[in-house]
Amino acid sequence: MSDRLTSTSVDRWGRSTSRNHLLDRAGGQPGPGLRSVRSPHRLFQLFASFPMTSISPRSGAAATHENRVSIIGCGRVGMSSAYALIQSSFVRELVLVGRSFEKTEGEVMDLTHAVSVPMKSPVQVINGTYADAARSSIVVVTAGDSTGGTDVSRLDLLEKNATIVRDILAQLRQEGFNGILVMATNPVDVLSRLAQQVSGLPANQVIGTGTLIDTARLRGLIAQALQVEPRAVDAYIVGEHGDSEVAAWSRATVAGVALTRYPGAERLPSPEEMLRRIRRAAPEVVKRKGHTSYAIGLCVQRICEAVLRDEQAALAVSTLMTGQYGLSDVYLGTPCIVGKNGVEQVIELDLDAAELAGLQKSAETLKELQASLED
Repeated sequence: MSDRLTSTSVDRWGRSTSRNHLLDRAGGQPGPGLRSVRSPHRLFQLFASFPMTSISPRSGAAATHENRVSIIGCGRVGMSSAYALIQSSFVRELVLVGRSFEKTEGEVMDLTHAVSVPMKSPVQVINGTYADAARSSIVVVTAGDSTGGTDVSRLDLLEKNATIVRDILAQLRQEGFNGILVMATNPVDVLSRLAQQVSGLPANQVIGTGTLIDTARLRGLIAQALQVEPRAVDAYIVGEHGDSEVAAWSRATVAGVALTRYPGAERLPSPEEMLRRIRRAAPEVVKRKGHTSYAIGLCVQRICEAVLRDEQAALAVSTLMTGQYGLSDVYLGTPCIVGKNGVEQVIELDLDAAELAGLQKSAETLKELQASLED
């Protein structure tokens, strides 16, 4: 279960009023020598010489730190996302914002030790505040309760997590955040719409993780059955990230060949069975280990990579419908082109009649939940 969050106050020098922090030496830039160090041995010596505390950026720094990603919520999903991000080559600063200063400090220390191991590039990890997060290129929200059990729907979490999301986005808005917001808190589609409304950000700047993980699961199932690598499979799950999601079977291909015509397609489980497995994937993991974290953490990392590298990547994320599929005023998962501005383009798949009807029914489910927040 993720904690609700509060920000930590800092004095005019950027230090915590209740904890001593090391100051950086470059007015909000990464700490001493981090970007100039190239030798892994020198990098290890440099980190080893630091007192084990986080580094707070100086107040009065630039409004936005390029290649800074902030994670609000230091539970399992937040920390899996953080671990994935520090192993990338596109993040220079990682800010963690959590309710407990001491616990978050422990996470910062652990990740700082990890980046002492030679990697592609050093990452500065910061135990930060909402003010620090607001200066980020990307803010990821993972805070909130989780399903916690096999029979709890993501939609059942709505009321409690909506309160948490409202509090977080109100504080970010007060601090002037104008970057890309990535939502991972469930139910992610409805809460992405709420976050967009509370933050006042344009819809393209608010991205939900949506059906990215479900799409990965579908491609994995198909690849396993056909004995090909998942990258050879082009297939999407659309709609709600949850029980009403829809598989776009009519558009699925393997190496450019329609799924139904690919050699060995008879080995595939039935479409109904594959969709059942995908819908039950998270509960089956929770039943065995108590939570999910690694796969969604990599989904967060993938979205951040597409934004910071301006990849124009096709990803199945949750975004606002503005007429696509005959839908509007609802966030749901569909392929989107993702780049430096967030969602650069929404892709409307050419679904068959049954798939389109299923997607529209999924949207109705989500709209009912949205309406419940307005009552």
